[in-house]
Amino acid sequence: MTPREPGADRAPVRRWPRVLAAVFAALLSVGAAQAYYPATEGASWTYSSGETQVLSGPRDLGGRDVMVLTHYLAGVPVSEDYLEYGAAGVISYGSAAGGQVFRYAPPIVVYPPAPLSPGMKWTSTTQLPGFSLTLDSEVVGLRGVATEAGRFNALLLRQTTLTSNGGQTVLDIYFVPTVGIVRFVTQDGTTIDLIELAL
Repeated sequence: MTPREPGADRAPVRRWPRVLAAVFAALLSVGAAQAYYPATEGASWTYSSGETQVLSGPRDLGGRDVMVLTHYLAGVPVSEDYLEYGAAGVISYGSAAGGQVFRYAPPIVVYPPAPLSPGMKWTSTTQLPGFSLTLDSEVVGLRGVATEAGRFNALLLRQTTLTSNGGQTVLDIYFVPTVGIVRFVTQDGTTIDLIELAL
């Protein structure tokens, strides 16, 4: 019988830490990609307008699993957005307000695949009963933003919503990767800041 080196029979076991480290690194990279657009169940954002947005789900919407972003005013739910987070970015499959659900066909691209960078533009159009809705977005640049919730380096997105019956609104959105929207500036110049965040 040939003498064996101590621990020779455990050589495959020694490889496990390296294998596990590689798997863990891969999982972290996937998690980092998904976290660019915050999509954690229970995440919430409260704004100076009195609105709180809470993410829940997943929920079945016509055979598709979506996350639900519920908008609350003074603690009362007023609307919902049905969103899918993935390799294609953030896609909206519909919304609900006033007891009615509106399904978007085709769905709307809210954000394209990460990462966003200044100069990027995207447009998405959907059909609703009696009219079409177009979301036209552009990353204008980077801006420093100070709110009650903290100081941030944000991407400034200009979002124009157009309807086929002539409606148009422009909204400036200050988006921070892994955090979400920290400021809105409405068409009339009203500034709405993030005041509380739970991710």
